Amino acid sequence: MFKNLKDLEGYRLSAKDGEIGHVTDLYFDDDCWAVRYFVVATGSWLFGKKVLISPNAMPRVNSDKECIEIELTMDQIRKSPDMDADKPISRQQESEYHLYYNFPPYWGGVALWGRYDQPGATADAEDAEAAEHSKEHGSETSDHLRSAREVRGYRVVAIDGQVGHVDNFLMEIENWAIRYLVVNTGGWLSRHEVLFTPKLVDKVIWAEAQVDVNASKTLIEEAPDYHRVEQIDRTYEGQLFAHYTTHPYWSEES
Repeated sequence: MFKNLKDLEGYRLSAKDGEIGHVTDLYFDDDCWAVRYFVVATGSWLFGKKVLISPNAMPRVNSDKECIEIELTMDQIRKSPDMDADKPISRQQESEYHLYYNFPPYWGGVALWGRYDQPGATADAEDAEAAEHSKEHGSETSDHLRSAREVRGYRVVAIDGQVGHVDNFLMEIENWAIRYLVVNTGGWLSRHEVLFTPKLVDKVIWAEAQVDVNASKTLIEEAPDYHRVEQIDRTYEGQLFAHYTTHPYWSEES
C-alpha cells in the first residue's frame, strides 16, 4: 500500500497514554530512500516543542481518522535524548536516541533498516554495540537526512536540462520505503505528473534546491501518466520500470 508523504502532514500522533501532537514534516535519507523520522509538533504538554519519532514506534496508521498510534508513552518522549528538528542531526545524537528507545540502528547493514527489512524490531546485543560505537565515534552530521517538505519544490534536472520539480513522494507503508518521486513536468500552472524511481537519482543538492537524475528529459516526460485518484498496481509499476529500463525494486528484494 502506498501513501503520499504530503498527506501524512497534519496527522495526529497518539501515544499509549494520550495524544502528543501532529506531524509537520518527515525526514528521509537519500541513500536508501526510506522515511527515518516523523517531525511532530507537540501540544502544551511539552511546550509545543518539536520531537522526532521513528517508524520503529509506529505499528499502525489509521488513514480514516488521520491518526498514527505509537508504542511509546508520553513520559518516554518527554525524557528522550534531545534531537532538535530545526538543526542538523549528528550520528551521535541518532545513536543516543536509538539506544534510549532500544531501536536497532538503521545504518551499518545491507537491509533497508540496517539488519532488518522493516522497522519495529527490538535491538539485540549486536545492534546495541553498533549504536554505541556510532555514539562514541560518530559526531559527524547525518548528511543523508532530508526534509520531505524542503525537497518538495526542488528542481528536477535531467542529464540534458531541467525537466520539472518534485511535487511529492510515494511511500510503501509496510516498510516506509520511498518508492517514487512525483515529478510535475508541466510547470506550476499546467500540471503533468509522472512517477520517477529513486534508483535513477544521482544526488540531492541542498544548496541549489535541486535533484539531479540520470535520465533524459524526454524519458521522464514520456513516462506513463500518474493519476493520484487511481490505485497503483503491479501492472502499472511494471510498465514504469520497463519504461525506465531498470529492474523493479521487488525483483531485488526477492
